[in-house]
Amino acid sequence: MRKRKTGLRERVTRKRRKWPWVLLAILIIIILSIGAFWLKYGYEIKNTIADGYSYSQGLKVSDFHPKNSTVIYDRNGKEIKKLSQSSSNYTPIKEINPEIKKGLVAVEDQRFYIHHGVDPYAILRSVGAALLHRRTEGGSTLTQQLVKNVILQDQSQNVNRKLKEMVIAQQLEKKFTKQQILEFYINNVYMGHGSYGFSAASEYYFSQNQKDLSIDKLAVLVGIPNNPVLYDPVSQPKSSLNRRNTILYVFYQRGLISKKTYETASKRPLGLKVNKRKYDNDVSNNYALNYAVYNATEEIMKSSGFTMEYAFKNNQARDDYFARYRQEFERARGKLMDGGYTINTTIDMDVQNKIESLVNKTYESYTGRAANGKLSPQVSSTVIDNKTGDVIAIVGGRTTEGDQMNRAINGYSQPGSTAKPLVAYAPAFERGYLPQSTVVDSAIGNVHNWYSGYTGKTSVRHALENSINTVAYKLALQDTKYSFYDDLTKMEFARLRPTEDKNAISALGTFSTTTTEMASAYSSFSRGGQFIHPSNLTSIYDNDNNRYIYQNTHMKKSVYTKNASYMMINTMQSVISDGLGKDAALDNYKYTAGKTGTSDDSKDSYFVGMTPNFTIANWTGNDTPSSLTGNEQTLSMQAFKAEGQYLVDQMKEKNTDFKKPDTITVSGKNLSINESNEKPTIQDIIDTDFSKYASEQEQKNTDRLYNLDYRIIYHLSKKEEYKREDKVQSAIDKYNDNPITKESQYDSKLSELQKIRYLNVNVKRQSAKNDFNQQILQMQKELNLSQAMFQAAKDNKKIAKYQSEKEEIETQREQKRQAMVDKLMPQYNSQLQKVKDAYKNNDSDKEDQKQKLIDIMNEIRSYGGNVPDVKISVNSNSSSDSSSGSSN
Repeated sequence: MRKRKTGLRERVTRKRRKWPWVLLAILIIIILSIGAFWLKYGYEIKNTIADGYSYSQGLKVSDFHPKNSTVIYDRNGKEIKKLSQSSSNYTPIKEINPEIKKGLVAVEDQRFYIHHGVDPYAILRSVGAALLHRRTEGGSTLTQQLVKNVILQDQSQNVNRKLKEMVIAQQLEKKFTKQQILEFYINNVYMGHGSYGFSAASEYYFSQNQKDLSIDKLAVLVGIPNNPVLYDPVSQPKSSLNRRNTILYVFYQRGLISKKTYETASKRPLGLKVNKRKYDNDVSNNYALNYAVYNATEEIMKSSGFTMEYAFKNNQARDDYFARYRQEFERARGKLMDGGYTINTTIDMDVQNKIESLVNKTYESYTGRAANGKLSPQVSSTVIDNKTGDVIAIVGGRTTEGDQMNRAINGYSQPGSTAKPLVAYAPAFERGYLPQSTVVDSAIGNVHNWYSGYTGKTSVRHALENSINTVAYKLALQDTKYSFYDDLTKMEFARLRPTEDKNAISALGTFSTTTTEMASAYSSFSRGGQFIHPSNLTSIYDNDNNRYIYQNTHMKKSVYTKNASYMMINTMQSVISDGLGKDAALDNYKYTAGKTGTSDDSKDSYFVGMTPNFTIANWTGNDTPSSLTGNEQTLSMQAFKAEGQYLVDQMKEKNTDFKKPDTITVSGKNLSINESNEKPTIQDIIDTDFSKYASEQEQKNTDRLYNLDYRIIYHLSKKEEYKREDKVQSAIDKYNDNPITKESQYDSKLSELQKIRYLNVNVKRQSAKNDFNQQILQMQKELNLSQAMFQAAKDNKKIAKYQSEKEEIETQREQKRQAMVDKLMPQYNSQLQKVKDAYKNNDSDKEDQKQKLIDIMNEIRSYGGNVPDVKISVNSNSSSDSSSGSSN
């Protein structure tokens, strides 16, 4: 017995001796993990923290107050609209309903008056709730929310943004009082429907001043900021009501209201009385202006970190995306209306008004009204400039009186057979078909032609001329990789079915689209298959932050090959000359291409037509789909003819055919491809000798800028031009001659910089202006850095420490760059060999392999690495044959 007890004690003792070693091992693992993490991300974290400190230095009270009006200008710089919000919406803290302040803190940030911008307790609680799979709890304080939504204006979810947000939040708490921060939040938080702040929301949802709100209505507003879409009282009344009652219960728990008040208030209805007020912000009576605001809103969304998506795995993914899109669209539109932006557009109201007039005249004899009281049938039309991709004019309906819908961007309907060139024929030409290739019109599946029976063997050209459904469907079926789906997503068709529902039936136009999407897609054919995002904007300038958030560079995206694009246009010309599109032929222009389209039961009538200079997409139908008469189905072509003949004269278009690639030979209606005639493209030239090409382009730009065009525009002599530039340079020299040496000089130096900016506004020579802008930007960065140094260092030791850390960071940065270069070089060598092999073997993916090599080279160079330009001899032995089909 004694031996057994002795053995038991020894085993227990041995186990106890092991515990310190286990704990030590765990501690070592934790320390090593932290060390590894810091080695990998430490440099980036330091930079993010430095950015946060620098960003917070310039913040002032005025940054949280109403902004100047947003102004929209036409193509000639003439103001066409000023968007402004009522400044009375900004409410000082003394005039804010005390219950709003108490309720907001109780619900969103209980420790608001205790923490210093970041609440570690709330963060741990949030992490704990997530780990235990309980409901998601936010860890952000009111101060952090203010930083994210007002200062950073960045909704992206990443560690860098969160870290920067936390740094700025803590700095904000040092600069402003709790009452100021609460005032900023209450006046700037987004409340849905373009309303910012509780005052604006109170007026919108209840038509009441926020001071007069009952506790139940106040609870509705307090519940909105958590999720303005889910708790929207207008579109989600049930969710909003549940949220309100939850808020009321929190008020009761926190002692803000009595149990009797809670029980009474929670039984009341929402009590909405929506006040759709307008501060002369109505742009619905001008289709072009409406479209400009729509474009500007999307660009502001993008600048805040939102990514547009066009392809989805399933319906749930698509629904989730559109929910996010609607929320961010409302937020961005609210920011736009809130002011502070200068928007320059391509709008020419003379052209816009003329196009509208011509369209309305075409439809003027149709005076009937639909059940919704709107004119029937309806129309939408979009005109694209083929050279730039800009939207020249846009018509969203027959009138804006009592009808605010812009159907050219929001009126989604089926395009019918106008989808065939995009989905069936252009991809078929890329696979080797030619217009004269033989195809068979015969029964297949449940697809039927618009006429009775089948015609048997026919040519691709004849199939397109007569819009034969079976041929288009067969051609799309041959596209086993569904390249047409990728093409449509590249061209930003927003309402495609998810990728799990790819179907060749799309060739018959069964998806939903707008005339703007169709016009921009067809316009790509005129540019050799290069797509340009449609827009009528040239730039958006953020006046408060002194920066451009958007400049239209007319970036091109490759969709179709130039050979397929030309064959598509050439075949569509036969639709006008010999096919179903004869009624769209222009009397004053010979070279027109186009395609008709009608959806099932003739509910939608489409026509998309083009000349070398412009593309027009027209739709006729009803908002509630119903069959069109035979005469109504021809209206889209009639409108195109009227618009096209005007634009040919207005644009002074020469009567010349679409540009033909050197690789294509035309013999009557037969086309053939001879790639031995192919000249190197601009991309080939760049790839072959980038440095030479860059030098030549730089010289061309220098010569162009030195010409008299901008002097004529601004009526400047060379003397006056240089005089203005000398003023800016002198101001810069003066600024640099007196560097900042102490913190008290910051405001005066900032004022000097602003004066230099004002002087640079008068500089018209773009190269000089850009150079000055770069200098000013650099000076601003240096000034901000100096201010950060003064704030961080109060004596010489701290300054010396800062300099030492700065040198260390630079060394680490160089080491990191070199490490990245060393890491990428094996990839480069491997990919280079792949490209050589691909070109040597004339592989079908040689262009993709070459692009991968270019991407790696660009990445190496971005880290300061040096790799030589690669000269690739283009193999001319590859060939492509092509064929196509058609439908109504």
